[in-house]
Amino acid sequence: MDELTLVERLRSEIPEDIDVTGAERRWRDRALAGTGRRRRARRPLLLAGVVAAGCAGAVTVVAVTHRPVEPGMPPANVAAVLDQAADRAAADPVPRPDQFVHQDTVELRRVPNNGRWYKDRNQSWISVGGTAPGLFRLKNWIQPRPDEYVPLDGDSVIAPCGQRAPIDRPYLGDLPADPDALLRLLARQGDGARAERQWEAASDLIARPAPPGVRAALFRAIARIPGVRLRTDSVDAAGRHGVAVTRTRDGVREELIFDPASHRYLGRRDVITRSGDRLGARGSILFSSALMSTQIVDKVPKPRAGVAVDAC
Repeated sequence: MDELTLVERLRSEIPEDIDVTGAERRWRDRALAGTGRRRRARRPLLLAGVVAAGCAGAVTVVAVTHRPVEPGMPPANVAAVLDQAADRAAADPVPRPDQFVHQDTVELRRVPNNGRWYKDRNQSWISVGGTAPGLFRLKNWIQPRPDEYVPLDGDSVIAPCGQRAPIDRPYLGDLPADPDALLRLLARQGDGARAERQWEAASDLIARPAPPGVRAALFRAIARIPGVRLRTDSVDAAGRHGVAVTRTRDGVREELIFDPASHRYLGRRDVITRSGDRLGARGSILFSSALMSTQIVDKVPKPRAGVAVDAC
């Protein structure tokens, strides 16, 4: 690991909503006053470690990362949040190949071209083994205007997966249950810098059903992506508050939200971070979701009339 990567990871231990500029300046002034010499090139690395430890209230960064957190209290850093989420996920039941995972999700989106919001409810029944048809059910909660494109209500049958790559399947049953192996796989997806590819792929996978071991490994893999930060408060599409693991790119902060007490994944939110950006005003929300429930079931409901068939 090079020094720039280490600095970025150390600084990611500091929650985004804590301003450490003053602490950095005071530390630097005391250090320079004590030595009478100019700061060496490697000083920022040492500074980042001291500030991270000071803000977290511990002597060393390693001790902070693995410090247990009392239920209902905000975790100290990204690693603490995702370690707890991974431990919680690893204890979930393992479905049989002949079963289905039912997920109920609420999403809030901007209507293209006019900025109006629409809300929908997505329900999915995903085949664990990938050999049986699944079902996707969409329900809009607003009446679209004539000039708006809003996906129509209805059912879609999800075809069996066949020979599709494991990462492209709705159920992530064949992905590696190892954080390092997952990071290598994520880096082979999409475009851009390595960390951007990993984050984008992980953000897509986090909402899909997966075996407990794979889900736990994904959470721990996300903690190792450079540039990932922590926000101590965020809100999902259902209005639930949680802590958020975030990464900012192209003027948008993408937030993965977790319940601070149960450590379950709640949903996602995308927030504009630059004033005057073409996407909207700073602080505006572009998208949010809420995973309301996940259940293991034995059957899929009968599709409604006019059903479409989608690829796996």
